[in-house]
Amino acid sequence: MFVKVSGFESTGIVLPRSLMFQGHSVVFALVRWLSPHPDAGLTRDTTLRPVCPAPFDINHALWTFSKLRHRRTCFSDRLFPRQLGLFPGSTPTERRASARLYERAMYDLIQPASFNQYMNCTSIDNDPSKLMETITLPFQDSLDRRR
Repeated sequence: MFVKVSGFESTGIVLPRSLMFQGHSVVFALVRWLSPHPDAGLTRDTTLRPVCPAPFDINHALWTFSKLRHRRTCFSDRLFPRQLGLFPGSTPTERRASARLYERAMYDLIQPASFNQYMNCTSIDNDPSKLMETITLPFQDSLDRRR
């Protein structure tokens, strides 16, 4: 998700020109951090990605979403009921269960210009927290030759 933040000039906050986007705003990408999945064990490839167990170990890494040690403060008992409608589900019970998936999620705002790579991931085993990264796509070489 991309977030555009503006209004700095009215608050007296001065930002470096390198951060500015189209005048007086800043654009960030909201990213969710990943950690090695426990099923990957301790095996790592040459770039320290957690290698999938066989049979996918040749070309795939296995990740899970990183978690904070404590629940986010916005999930406090005082604020949470007002935010429950933001989560998927048709009943309050379903929405609470959905919200529990995010109460310890690790997010950051990152400048899109800092990205130098992207990942190809898919969730596996009907587990949304189990993400398999395809390291080399079979058609990647032909795309690189066209550039």
